[in-house]
Amino acid sequence: MDKFIVTGDLHFRSENPRSRKDNYCDALLAKLYEVFQIAQDHRVKAIIIPGDIFDSSNVSLPTIIKLAHFLEACKENFAIDVLVISGNHDLPAGNKGAINRTPFGLLTELGYLYDVEAADISSPELLSSELLPTDMMESWITGCGFDYQTDTPEGANQYQTGQTYDPDGDYPRIHIVHSMLLAAGPSFPMRHTLIDEVETDADIIISGHYHDGFGIIRRPDGKLFLNPGALCRLSASQAEMSRTVQVALLTVNSKTDFHAELIPLQSARPAEEVLDREAIVEKKEHENWLESFFDSLQQDGEEKFLEVREIVEKIASLENVSDGVKLEALRRIGEAREKLGGREVSAGA
Repeated sequence: MDKFIVTGDLHFRSENPRSRKDNYCDALLAKLYEVFQIAQDHRVKAIIIPGDIFDSSNVSLPTIIKLAHFLEACKENFAIDVLVISGNHDLPAGNKGAINRTPFGLLTELGYLYDVEAADISSPELLSSELLPTDMMESWITGCGFDYQTDTPEGANQYQTGQTYDPDGDYPRIHIVHSMLLAAGPSFPMRHTLIDEVETDADIIISGHYHDGFGIIRRPDGKLFLNPGALCRLSASQAEMSRTVQVALLTVNSKTDFHAELIPLQSARPAEEVLDREAIVEKKEHENWLESFFDSLQQDGEEKFLEVREIVEKIASLENVSDGVKLEALRRIGEAREKLGGREVSAGA
């Protein structure tokens, strides 16, 4: 039997979000420490975090060091591995080619985090790895971090494990994604993927990105989907005010016998104690202006594409540009944004 603790996004940062009344970083570390304690109590094989470890790919060095020291202490005290994939906030413009130059890449290189997309955990070459215990190989774990194609038709294969199916295997296939997986369509236009429409060869899909989370959903075909919601509360939206901060305990007994349960975090203080709703009211005038701006764009026959990748994809579609050229353009934009971000950080320092 294998057990895993599954969290949502961390968005680790040093500065306080506008809506927080407490010390956000200290609160997040307290919750993360409780996650390790829960993992130890249940004797889990690993903690799984499906992306957005950091709030930005350009966080300051003191912020990186603070999380590194915390993870180092937890590794010594609990001896529990942390399995991750990269989220959109971990990378500049979704550019996976830059991952080794990011705080996320640094912590995986130092061994504080283990990027499951970098190598299949069930691969023979990892059997003697010092990063993971040998009995971890009993579970088949793969992952796909966020990139330009996530939640698009071109990115539909991100839910596939990429592994050959073993009909005689004893354990289910666990696949981790950073996708806007939803149980139902959103009330406003946004990139997303419906759980009912996911085609996957995995038995268990663990996802991040969607902060509200959808909890635990088992489809009629038996496939299990998990997202307990983000470990952080960055805004004072009504959804965040009413959301329970929790983790999921995934228990795997056999290839066909697996289940999950949600565990609320005791260290998460009541929303009204840590979130400031006044910021929402102050932003109302700005939001009204944005709505008027969007209306004017529509009247001019323009599309409401605000994300860089959406603009590129629109131009590529209009000009009949090949997918190869489109992806190269997105890659270069990602590199340019990374360089710009680096200059901004240096200037700020």
